[in-house]
Amino acid sequence: MDSAQLLTSDVRRAERALHRRTSMACEAASAAGVPGRFRAWDEDGLLAVLATDPALGYLSTVSGVTPETLPAVAGFVHKPGWDGAEPTVVAPAGLPVPGLVPAGERILAVLRLEPAPAPAPEAVDEDTFLRVLLAGFEAHGTVAAFMAAEHRHPRMRRFQVLDGPTPIAAAGMTLHDDVAVLGAASTLREHRGRGAQPQLLRRRLEVAAAEGCTLAVATARPGSPSAANLERAGFHLHRRTAWRKP
Repeated sequence: MDSAQLLTSDVRRAERALHRRTSMACEAASAAGVPGRFRAWDEDGLLAVLATDPALGYLSTVSGVTPETLPAVAGFVHKPGWDGAEPTVVAPAGLPVPGLVPAGERILAVLRLEPAPAPAPEAVDEDTFLRVLLAGFEAHGTVAAFMAAEHRHPRMRRFQVLDGPTPIAAAGMTLHDDVAVLGAASTLREHRGRGAQPQLLRRRLEVAAAEGCTLAVATARPGSPSAANLERAGFHLHRRTAWRKP
């Protein structure tokens, strides 16, 4: 397999791991009684997520778009079963989706991992972790309830950064076979700009490599501090175009 084929394979593995992470989060949200209906499914190679509460509309997406699955996309987003949600199709840059219009850009960040020794374990209190994570995002209402359900899931790995005895930043990670999905990460507003996020990123990658993961994936907004941190850490940033109904 040449380098281009490896890159394509990595991206597809990354997208499927992200979809599994979102499916896990949706199941946790349903179990916790978060408002709305949640569903994550795979249909002929397209990876779909539905969240019906308007506050969680950003979760309703279709990914897994390739030249092979592209012809089915337009019909797929018009199928019944979306319960009024308007899904966003996320496709590789330069791959136009017929019948839809561009609606911004996103970043899929992918990094190949090498085996590494296990770092020293750390104890993270779940309630403190959630308090810092949600405060850093300044999340509230349904969004906060969804994030809390997701990050209480037993498979969630939790990390934090301390300033003395005080937790100031938090981040999550889940492992899906040999792919690590680096999830939400936030720093309390008054402690930003002091290197907490690169520290959390480095620690999660160390743990993932020690656990046998060969790939790490994260998402970010183009031009954001998160995207810059990922690029500095060696991630390959794949630009994706978001597409929506006219």
